[in-house]
Amino acid sequence: MAAAEGPGPAGPRGAAEADAEGMGLTDLPGELLELILCCDVLGAADIGRVSCTCRRLREACQPRGKVWRERFRLRWPSLLKYYSHTDGVSWLEEYKARHNAGLEAQRIVASFSKRFFSEHVPCDGFSDIETLGCPSHFFEDELMCILNMEGRKGLTWKYYAKKILYFLRQQNILKNLKEYLQRPTDRQSFLEGAVLIDQYCNPLSDICLKSVQAQVDDITDKVRKVLRTKNPRHPSLASKAGEVLIPEVELQRQVLDAMNCVLYEQLKYKGNELDYYNSLNSYIHQVLIRRTGIPISLSVLYLTIARQLGVKLEPVNFPSHFLLRWCQGKEGSTDIFDYTYIDAFGKGKQLTVKECEYLIGHHVTEEFYGVVTSKEVLQRMVGNLLNLGKRESTDQSYQLLRDSLDLYLAMYPDNVQHLMLQARLYFHLGIWPEKVLDILQHIQALDPSQHGAVGYLVQHTLEHIERRKEEVGPEVKHRSDEKHKEVCFSIGLIMKHKREPGI
Repeated sequence: MAAAEGPGPAGPRGAAEADAEGMGLTDLPGELLELILCCDVLGAADIGRVSCTCRRLREACQPRGKVWRERFRLRWPSLLKYYSHTDGVSWLEEYKARHNAGLEAQRIVASFSKRFFSEHVPCDGFSDIETLGCPSHFFEDELMCILNMEGRKGLTWKYYAKKILYFLRQQNILKNLKEYLQRPTDRQSFLEGAVLIDQYCNPLSDICLKSVQAQVDDITDKVRKVLRTKNPRHPSLASKAGEVLIPEVELQRQVLDAMNCVLYEQLKYKGNELDYYNSLNSYIHQVLIRRTGIPISLSVLYLTIARQLGVKLEPVNFPSHFLLRWCQGKEGSTDIFDYTYIDAFGKGKQLTVKECEYLIGHHVTEEFYGVVTSKEVLQRMVGNLLNLGKRESTDQSYQLLRDSLDLYLAMYPDNVQHLMLQARLYFHLGIWPEKVLDILQHIQALDPSQHGAVGYLVQHTLEHIERRKEEVGPEVKHRSDEKHKEVCFSIGLIMKHKREPGI
């Protein structure tokens, strides 16, 4: 008698289906399991719960593994640039640190709203931020998240987040500038100095030396292509070009001709004659974007490209028009006639001493043809911005004046003229009276002959402080009805921030 056929699976296919029906999440291959756990619909709390279920899933969600790295990337993608080597990173700990930094940032922003709603933030108002217990880039990232909230949501938080971020970044940039100035002169890149000034005056913009250098490198590669068509064996085409200077004047001339072709003919760089007094002309990242600038900013770009191609050009602090000089005689010569002078603002035109004088319309002494240091170049760049800040009485101009004074005094902290200008500016804006008194005390110690101006400002600043103490705070209307005791703000009340010069 034949055996009765049951309903169960028969053959290899049926056995495989039976195995699949009995397979759980932990039975999946490791790569497939990671792929599922990296799904963007899962949150950090979900991954934490999954890792507590069994050893297999705990191993799949290990702190240094792909799952937590992907969770970190999905939540804060802009932070991955801070991790050059990711093999030894505990992504779980980084996630916790970033989360806690976010909570700390929100707490501080909320405290600013409560403390300073009726006045400007005092100079010591940022003391909590200077002693942060978390990585500064985590804190800044949370501030950027607040600033990028959609629409008109959280306007008060955005207002103070912007102030805090402005302060934080400028403090870091000042530290970098001071470190830059302490280096040996041969390690002070003109391009890096220009980027530091740009960053300080535009702290909320995404400006970094690496991206600016990449754009300059791209222009340099274009110059090499032109140079290759003229002289395929030119030493600037070698892989180590720029590390060794080219001694032959004719080979240097070929480089400069190729640079002029690329910069002024192909890429259409030019001096901004129509809008000369626009501050954007002084910011190196804007010069690269807009392909226009003033003599000093274009000279920094021109000089940097030339040096990367093995040609040594030197900055000349020529009055009214910054120039570069190119040695035609013995290296290090003190004879001004041994040099050709290059006008980067004038499409790389090469000038003689007499033509330089025609350029500005009057005779100058030999000292103005001498080479200057990177610090002196930065001083002139900052001086240009300072003069622009003095031109108008607008919030934007006042902020530019404040920023340029900060930069100038970072380089020359005992300059009495600029210290006095800073004290007068703060006094005029009605901000930071305590800092004004500190500045005036420093001026008096440096130069006792300033006692008249110092005494006048001290007197009026003390009067301002006394008036501020006497000011009555805003009237508070208490709710008489028991059910409204917890109400803090009126619904629909139209409010306006107290206007403050600058940011």
